[in-house]
Amino acid sequence: MKVTVVTPTWNARTHLRDCIESARAQQCADVEVEHIIVDAGSEDGTIELARSYGLDVRVGKDRGIFDAINKGSFNSTGELLGFLGADDTLLPGGLKQIVDAYRAGGRPWVVGGIAWTGAGGESLGYLAAPPTWMNPSVHASLGWNCIMHMATYVSRPFFTELGGFNIDYRVSGDYDFFSRALKASPYTRVASPIACFRRTGVNFSAVSLERARVEYDTLATREAPSSPLQRRVSKLALQVWLNGRNPGWAFRKWALPSGAVLR
Repeated sequence: MKVTVVTPTWNARTHLRDCIESARAQQCADVEVEHIIVDAGSEDGTIELARSYGLDVRVGKDRGIFDAINKGSFNSTGELLGFLGADDTLLPGGLKQIVDAYRAGGRPWVVGGIAWTGAGGESLGYLAAPPTWMNPSVHASLGWNCIMHMATYVSRPFFTELGGFNIDYRVSGDYDFFSRALKASPYTRVASPIACFRRTGVNFSAVSLERARVEYDTLATREAPSSPLQRRVSKLALQVWLNGRNPGWAFRKWALPSGAVLR
């Protein structure tokens, strides 16, 4: 099965080699990898590095990361579509697990777990795929997206049906997209880590965090229960599940300085 991995880049050379090589390593008898780089005009050697691997590199201005992902996804050929940040990596055998789950589950998308690391590769714990009982209402009540984009793959017809990412959501396009996906179909869950999110310390700026809060509120208004009590109960139920299933991640999250983000 051909799987498309889209990586949006802009001056992302620092960790891009690890990203590319992790995707290339997924090739096996059951998985053909199509890795597409969509670059916004890097000047640090990102484009040259990607092209040195023989990758399909598309360069041009865009309206943000989700616009770039749409461009790469709609102009690709894989049966399954996913996206991987330039700082992130796929774990060994990750796409094989995705393909196997997709074939066995009979659903149009698959959600896996992730590993977290610091900038130097130190472990920050694991975050398992969320529970299958999570519906759009509970998902929106949480206030952040627990469906990790680097471990989530959707079928091409499903991506087209959903219209791709809404680029009006500049920071939380994945939260919106997965919310709409949840309304359309349940997912097949792979509990084990599929990919690794590298927390570099610059993944979230103060501006993007503030914009994220505004976008989260928009999603909550659209999808979360109107009752404040019901919304709190939904949020608490999912928080308890996530913290209980991911103790290492929960401990490190609580140990962070006030205002820091581990998600």
